[in-house]
Amino acid sequence: MLTGYGTWTQYSVFECFLTAVQFTQLQIKVEKLIKPDEDSMRVYVLDVGSVKRTITYGFQKPRQEQVIVL
Repeated sequence: MLTGYGTWTQYSVFECFLTAVQFTQLQIKVEKLIKPDEDSMRVYVLDVGSVKRTITYGFQKPRQEQVIVL
């Protein structure tokens, strides 16, 4: 489900640049899909300043500078 929102960067890590509407839609889908007794999902919301200060080793850097990163 998350591949429709962002880029799969590691086994269970996705990097998503979302608008507020997209983020709300994602939250609704996650709440319907997740099994609270079995699953765990963490969302780290970063502002534009945090994205700009992200250190990336290797070839790929964040492609956008919108407000919400997952």
